[in-house]
Amino acid sequence: MPARPSGARDATTIVVAAATPAAQLLADLETDPVRGLGGAQATDRLAAFGLNAVRVHRVRAWQVLARQFRSAVLVLLLLTGVASYLLGERTESVIIGLILGVSILLGFGNEYRAERSAAALHTSVRH
Repeated sequence: MPARPSGARDATTIVVAAATPAAQLLADLETDPVRGLGGAQATDRLAAFGLNAVRVHRVRAWQVLARQFRSAVLVLLLLTGVASYLLGERTESVIIGLILGVSILLGFGNEYRAERSAAALHTSVRH
């Protein structure tokens, strides 16, 4: 069985492939630098490993917003705000809620802009 192709997701395989002499790597992959893969080999590898394509990068605002709530600090702030409210500390609860809201808005804004920039870069690259 040939080694995994260079598009493999295993970082160790990529590091090993990069350190292997070209002739040895081509022999391990059962290919030739001039002829390439045969039709049957190409079909088998396509079925085993899928297309050699870059994934499409889609930005969804609701996913970015949902990721904001995975932060342990924000969950702790939320629990603290709820506990303060239940203990009758309304002013502290409102302050914690404001801090929580601002933190979520700032995090969402920064991450959403970054995601859109990454998507724009992805679409500008020729594949």
